Amino acid sequence: MNSKYNGFIGVYDNVYPEGYCQHLISQFDQMELAGVGANRVQSEGAKRHIKNDHQIGMSLRGHNVEQFQNCNPVNMFFDGLQQCYDDYISVYSSLTDGKIRATHMKMQRTAPGGGYHLWHSEQGNGEHANRVLVYMLYLNTLDPKEAGETEFLYQKERYNPTENRMLLWPASYTHTHRGNAVFGDRSKYIVTGWFYYD
Repeated sequence: MNSKYNGFIGVYDNVYPEGYCQHLISQFDQMELAGVGANRVQSEGAKRHIKNDHQIGMSLRGHNVEQFQNCNPVNMFFDGLQQCYDDYISVYSSLTDGKIRATHMKMQRTAPGGGYHLWHSEQGNGEHANRVLVYMLYLNTLDPKEAGETEFLYQKERYNPTENRMLLWPASYTHTHRGNAVFGDRSKYIVTGWFYYD
């Protein structure tokens, strides 16, 4: 695994074995065809030009994991995520002062034209106030002409979808971001979620 840091954004390449990300995409497609998960336009009533993707949620406790065959890639995912987190807190050691955990993941497919185009942060009032860090794993690579970048407002940075690249960043307003529209004819696949104060 290779890592680098820029503006409190951790970037980790080659976190998982070769073929792992493509396996997740294949399993996601099978689950979506079986009716698992939801599109935000239908489930949240979101406007297509603001939020448009299909999501499937899972956790270490096994929600939807039975859909996977031959192995438990969810546990493997969290093992890789833990390596990235351990590297992150070795750089930003003040995070070791509290008990932080991540137990849920969301797989998402963003079709051409879709995305989460609204500037937002992941930490807010009420139920989201305990979010500390955000993570996102790109499951496939898109050509820069196909866009689909994760864009950070204040850091003035864009990250192009690159297979087997994990990003970690603070959940607060300092890292306001959006998912830019996907162009071309291929979907963007990611796994995303949060680390929480316990």
